[in-house]
Amino acid sequence: MRQSPPVFPVVLGLCLILVGSASVLGAPAAQAPAKPAGEEAAEAPKEPAPKAKGEEPAGDKLDKQLAAISDRLTELMNEEMNLTMQLMNMQQRGNELVDSPDKATEELTKGATTPKLREYKQILIMSAQKVQALDGKYVALQKALKPLERERERATTEQKARLDELSARLQGKRRAILEKVAGYYEKAAEPKLALQLYAEIYQATPEKKRDRMLKEKVGNLSEKCGNVKDAVAMFKGILDGLPEKDRYRDRPLGEKLGGLYEKIGDYKSALALYRACLNAMPADKRDTDGKGFRDRIANIEKKAGKSSRDSKDRSKRY
Repeated sequence: MRQSPPVFPVVLGLCLILVGSASVLGAPAAQAPAKPAGEEAAEAPKEPAPKAKGEEPAGDKLDKQLAAISDRLTELMNEEMNLTMQLMNMQQRGNELVDSPDKATEELTKGATTPKLREYKQILIMSAQKVQALDGKYVALQKALKPLERERERATTEQKARLDELSARLQGKRRAILEKVAGYYEKAAEPKLALQLYAEIYQATPEKKRDRMLKEKVGNLSEKCGNVKDAVAMFKGILDGLPEKDRYRDRPLGEKLGGLYEKIGDYKSALALYRACLNAMPADKRDTDGKGFRDRIANIEKKAGKSSRDSKDRSKRY
């Protein structure tokens, strides 16, 4: 009896024949096993998120805003040049009305009101108002720069440099303009208006950048306005800010502050300051350069002696 062939070898042969024929006929190849999600994400390049219609990169937008502010600043500076020419003509007309501008201010301070002095003062006030109108435009530009300064962290190094430059230029222009306006008011014998403007400059200036000229101006205007204690504080601050070795060698400062001490009746502080200034002078110059301080010391001691005698006389009466 004939035996039938084994089934398994036959089936295996047929499978091999089918696989081979499938690759020849173009059947799809088996897919590689899927990679973990993390690996796939790492290999696939990230595409930028689609921009909203009309939206531009933040950096480009900041560049355009900075350029617009710079252009506006140039326009204002040109406008200021034209205004300066007008003011020069006005000032010339005003100077022709008086013999001397300095004497005119003194007369106005004393209350003189001649027709020419009134016209002179009016020209100064009008000049101040014209410059103040221009200052309002600079203020508006400063306000436009503020939001950009708040974006500083996102700005590039170049953009930060442009921000700093524009900010510094605007601050410098504003100080110069306010000083010009204050100068007109001061010449017109309006020290209170001048002081308000210098106080604004003082407050807007960082403490480390408040120079001596600014402090002296505020101090002198405070004195003119009758705020002598404020003037004392300002000049005392200047004195204390000097190096110790130079503190009492500044003769004009010592005379100014000492005189203010005398005005408020603080003779003790005035005497101490005068003596310190006198002692700080070289020994060979005290006889000549120290005469002013010696005279002031003698005058205070004379007043103190007279006051002491008057006090004793009053006590005897009672």
